[in-house]
Amino acid sequence: MKTYHFKKIILSSVLLGSSQVSWAACDQTLSPGANLASAISSAANGSTICLNSGDYGSVDLSNMARTGYVTLTSLNGTGAILSPSINNSDYIRFDRMTLTSMLINNGSTNIQIVNSTFVPYKPGLAVVSSSKTLIDNVDFTNVNNQTWSGRLSLNAASYTTVTNSKFVGVGIGVDGIMIVGLASNNTIGPNNLFSGILQALCSVSSPGSHCDAIQDFGGGPGNLITGNYFVNGDTFIMMPDGSDNVTITNNVFDGSSVNYAGKIQMGSANNPRFEHNTVINTNAGFNSKSGNAATTNAIVKNNILIGGEFDISYGNGCSNCTFTRNLFDLIGNSTGTINLIGNPTYVGGAKPTNLAGFQLTSSSLGYKAALDGNDTGVVFTGTTTTAPPAAPTNLRAN
Repeated sequence: MKTYHFKKIILSSVLLGSSQVSWAACDQTLSPGANLASAISSAANGSTICLNSGDYGSVDLSNMARTGYVTLTSLNGTGAILSPSINNSDYIRFDRMTLTSMLINNGSTNIQIVNSTFVPYKPGLAVVSSSKTLIDNVDFTNVNNQTWSGRLSLNAASYTTVTNSKFVGVGIGVDGIMIVGLASNNTIGPNNLFSGILQALCSVSSPGSHCDAIQDFGGGPGNLITGNYFVNGDTFIMMPDGSDNVTITNNVFDGSSVNYAGKIQMGSANNPRFEHNTVINTNAGFNSKSGNAATTNAIVKNNILIGGEFDISYGNGCSNCTFTRNLFDLIGNSTGTINLIGNPTYVGGAKPTNLAGFQLTSSSLGYKAALDGNDTGVVFTGTTTTAPPAAPTNLRAN
């Protein structure tokens, strides 16, 4: 009996190490051609529908007033390919999918896309007039725009959360994330990567277009950008036309690879907060376009600026703005009060190559020197280095 159980344990371990394992127990398993809409609509709360590899095509998921999650997951890797359109539906999770495009629309709530990949040079994801969407560990490398100019477009979306995801390269002349239509109270971060979003590539793929890591054009109040890594791009935050109560905190903006001074543009911004960011070789602008209203009531504190400055002079500048306890490498670049002047040292060396590398050493200028007692620049508390979600505990070899 003991030997029998020992052999079963070994066999289970071998199976779990193979590529044929599904992370979740399958309540039903479907193949291409199956009626996914019917299966999702009738599935019990908490159930998992496993999909064999293949292309399921366009899937219309409309008017599904669910009260608990049903999970669709690929049986093998991300082998299930589909293009879902979700309208007025709730509580659907897409796990380990290959997505050719996706639309979440018309009051949908509690839709989750996790551990999945959008197909390069195909339309990405648009969240429209919907709320409580989760996007976690999703790859948007070289993806085209979905309706608006973002490979992820948030239009009148609220309480969207985007974590642990990659916005790399360019598709057909698009931004990483586009915020429009009074989209509000959305959280971008932590632990997203924005890299290689280069204007030179956008101009080739779509002449006349421009591309930014994150653009707000008519977004609503309360959006949060936190714990992200921006590198190798022309513009990181493009908000020159007005924004409302946007908070930008705990991000690294490394502008070293592209020589452009205006990678962070907050124009005519109302009540922006810019705190605990590390900014390298670029400026952060809090001002306005010529003839437009000034940025007002900005709170800018506890940041590191190396090789750059806060640009508050353009247009009508920054009115009733507070700049305090920031660290600059040069006194000539400094703005505000009780600043630190000099060069910090990072755990990742002189030129860190990832987000975690920008944590200050214990002997660095700015270490535990912020107004709140934390480090100046990015604060590493675990939230900025979040690992991808662990596999579920109900593993079963299928």
